[in-house]
Amino acid sequence: MKANFRTIGIKSLDECLSDAAACMNAIERGEKVKKISAYYFSSFEAFRKAMTPQRFALLKVIREKQPESIQSLAKITGRDIKNVSEDLKALSCMDLVSLEQHGKSKAPRLKYGGIRLEVAV
Repeated sequence: MKANFRTIGIKSLDECLSDAAACMNAIERGEKVKKISAYYFSSFEAFRKAMTPQRFALLKVIREKQPESIQSLAKITGRDIKNVSEDLKALSCMDLVSLEQHGKSKAPRLKYGGIRLEVAV
């Protein structure tokens, strides 16, 4: 089975606003617009702050161990549940993980098999 990837990119605010304006103009003209499936950061530094080594480690543990709850994930990683929960919220905002209801707990699941980073030079 082919792995699906989440694209993460770096674009300046001006580039993002220009893309948004072009999209709105196309909609105004009645054209179909392509859904953007990438998640963009304004700088490489912003990307580094969001995708910490701890968050990458969580993605790897989720893939390998498929924990049945956030508490289980915290136990496996030896981290505080509050910090794991906050990291999962950030990863969820980037559409990298989902939380499936399993009884009274929520099980973290990967939404993609990998991440592609696009950086314009």
